[in-house]
Amino acid sequence: MSQIDHADARRGDDAPLVSLENVEVHFEESQGMFNFFDDPDVVRAVDGISLDIEENDVLALVGESGCGKSTLGKTSIGLQRPTGGTVRYRGQDIWAANDGRGDVDIPFEEIRSSLQIIHQDPGSSLNPNQRIVEILSQPIRQTHPNVGRSERRERIYSLLERVGMNPAADFADRYPHQLSGGEQQRVALSRALLMNPDLILADEAISALDVSLRVEMMDLMLDLQDDFDTSFVFISHDLSNARYFAEHGNGRIGVMYLGELVEVGPAEQLIEDPKHPYTNVLRWATPDLALHASGASDPPMRKIDIPDPVNPPSGCRFHTRCPEAREACREQCPSLEGSGDHQAACFRNQPDHEYWDSAPLDD
Repeated sequence: MSQIDHADARRGDDAPLVSLENVEVHFEESQGMFNFFDDPDVVRAVDGISLDIEENDVLALVGESGCGKSTLGKTSIGLQRPTGGTVRYRGQDIWAANDGRGDVDIPFEEIRSSLQIIHQDPGSSLNPNQRIVEILSQPIRQTHPNVGRSERRERIYSLLERVGMNPAADFADRYPHQLSGGEQQRVALSRALLMNPDLILADEAISALDVSLRVEMMDLMLDLQDDFDTSFVFISHDLSNARYFAEHGNGRIGVMYLGELVEVGPAEQLIEDPKHPYTNVLRWATPDLALHASGASDPPMRKIDIPDPVNPPSGCRFHTRCPEAREACREQCPSLEGSGDHQAACFRNQPDHEYWDSAPLDD
C-alpha cells in the first residue's frame, strides 16, 4: 500500500482531518543595530485559535492584510510550527511526529504528503529549468514509485486535459515561463493533486489572476475537489471571493482580525446575518456582494487605523475601532460562541452579559 492508501484506511476514524487547539504562532521581530540589546518585539500572528477541518471540507479564511490568515493556513498543513497549542492530523500530533516524540501512528512524511499548498505566485514555486512533464512527474514518483514512464506521462496528460490545458502533449513539453499566470496556477494545482492530498491550502491562489479568470479557477478547484476527495482551506483578502468559494463548496467562512478568529459560519449565514461588527466592516468594504443592507456611505467603525500587532488592544481587539464597543469590551476578551456552525466572538450575542450594563466607550 502507498502512503495515501494507509491514510485512506484511517478514514473511518472519528478524529477530524485536521484539528487545531489553542494554536499560537508568535514571531520575534528583528531588531536594528541600535536596538541590539533591547528585548525583541513579538508579533502575535496567530493567538489562541481552535478549529476543526473535516473530510471534504471547505473553509475560506478572510481578513485584512496582516491579520494572520496565511500563517494560520500554513500552520494547519504543517508548514509552520506553532509556538503554542497543538495541530493534529487524523488525531496525530503533527509536530510530535516530526520530532519523533511519543507513539507516532502516522509518520511526518505521510502527513506532509497529505497536506499540500498552492501559492499566490505559482511561477516562483515551479522549477524554471524543468519542463511541465518533469515537474508533474515528481509527485507521481513519490506517491507511486513503481509506475513506469509511459504510465506517468499518461496520467499527466489526463490531468492536464482535466484542468483545461489542451493539447496536453504541447503544454507538457513547455517550461513554466512559456505559460500564462493562469496556466502556471493550473500546473501548481495539478502538482498538488498528484500527491492525492487530503487537504490543500490555496493561499491567495487567485489574487494574481485577472478578474475574468478568478471564478473559472475557483470553479475548477471545486470540481476537482469532488474528483480527488480533498478538502480546501482557501485564503483571500476579498470577501466576495471567499463567499463564492465557500457557498459553491457548501463550506464556511472564517473571519480573522489581529491573529484571532472572530467569526466563523456557513457562507450565506455569515454574509447575510453577521454576528461580529468586524464582519460588517468587511461587508461594507466589498461592494461586489450587492447586499441590500450595505448602503451606508461611511465605514461602520470608529477608527480606520489598524492597531499594532506587537501591542494589540486589551479585551476585544476590535474595541478600538468598533462602533458598538462598551467598557466591558476593553476589559474582557470574548470567546467564539453561538448556535450550530455559526459562531462569533462578540458580547452582543450574549443577552445576559454585563456588556449590556456597561458604559459605551468615549471616542
